[in-house]
Amino acid sequence: MSPPPPVGLCLDMCSEQERRERERHRRLHPLEIQNGQFERRNFRQGSHPFADPGRTVKEYSRPAAGRELSSPRDLRPPATLLRTVEYLLMEVWEQVNEQDPKSLSLAYPFVFDRLRAVRQDLTVQRISGTEGASVLEGSLGFLLCAPYLVRDLPLEDYCETLHSTQVRESFAELMECYSRGGRFQRQAEFQALLLLYDLGNLDAMHRTLQLPCSIKNSPEVCLALAINRSYLEKNWVRLLRLVRQLDCLQACAFYRHLPDCRSQAIRTYTHAYSSRNCSFPLGHLTCLLAVDSPFKVSDLCKRRGLVVTSGESEFVLFHKASFKDVDLECPGREIQLVEMKKDDVSWAEVMIGQEMCPV
Repeated sequence: MSPPPPVGLCLDMCSEQERRERERHRRLHPLEIQNGQFERRNFRQGSHPFADPGRTVKEYSRPAAGRELSSPRDLRPPATLLRTVEYLLMEVWEQVNEQDPKSLSLAYPFVFDRLRAVRQDLTVQRISGTEGASVLEGSLGFLLCAPYLVRDLPLEDYCETLHSTQVRESFAELMECYSRGGRFQRQAEFQALLLLYDLGNLDAMHRTLQLPCSIKNSPEVCLALAINRSYLEKNWVRLLRLVRQLDCLQACAFYRHLPDCRSQAIRTYTHAYSSRNCSFPLGHLTCLLAVDSPFKVSDLCKRRGLVVTSGESEFVLFHKASFKDVDLECPGREIQLVEMKKDDVSWAEVMIGQEMCPV
């Protein structure tokens, strides 16, 4: 029999031992030091920054680093982990200016790393069920929204591959929590988010169809399944029409697939409407592709060798002979599909969900 998992005893977001150690070795993040310490001009360059116990959060530690990861005094129980997630989103990210790259490059690596440490504490203690699900749901809210917000950050601040790995591992652990049974208020929502993130994954669709009817027949899961079926059938008109119905968090989960779906749609239209005497209205194509402006659609077409006529009314000339394959565009800003869905709530509120927002 395997020994029972350790039970966390640390009621702070970071144990005092780690806080003092990182303070001594100058490994505190700027968001963890006492307010205004680095802003004071008379702060001596050689002196130590001081940790703010209310802002310092346990950092992720690699198991191979030789550090003990299962000490109860360093592990946080589920209630503390949930409070940590709420702090990282509703206190730290709430203060981020999403239009300022410096603000994003400061906050994103910090929140990403600390949420990774939260999941590590869950894993070491083998926390599952409703307690584990609540923590993972909040973390996934951030992980799904962040790629849209930090899409323009350099590689040293945002690694898409590492981020995607954390999303997939978090989803896997969340589905394991759901499989243990219990009452999960947001299960249908996150089952749908997994389908949208893993678009076209037959295994994910099959698992969803085996769920209880209350989950399988929920509006969000039905919509996500319909989008997946449209993708597999290559029905791009229906797919992009359905994508317009997604809420902000769902649109962020689907966001990474937009360049591929639009590229395949243009390829399909090129074969369907290839004719010397056929010209397709650019404005109508903009609507079908769910793009914010005709200028973006014109660029998409021109990159693929298609001719876009100029004049009072612009048209696309779909000729198969002139079509060429190009690398997919990097996902960019999406006003209609993402930002307009946010309404008047903050990004932190979108991430954490209305169920966890403080009243």
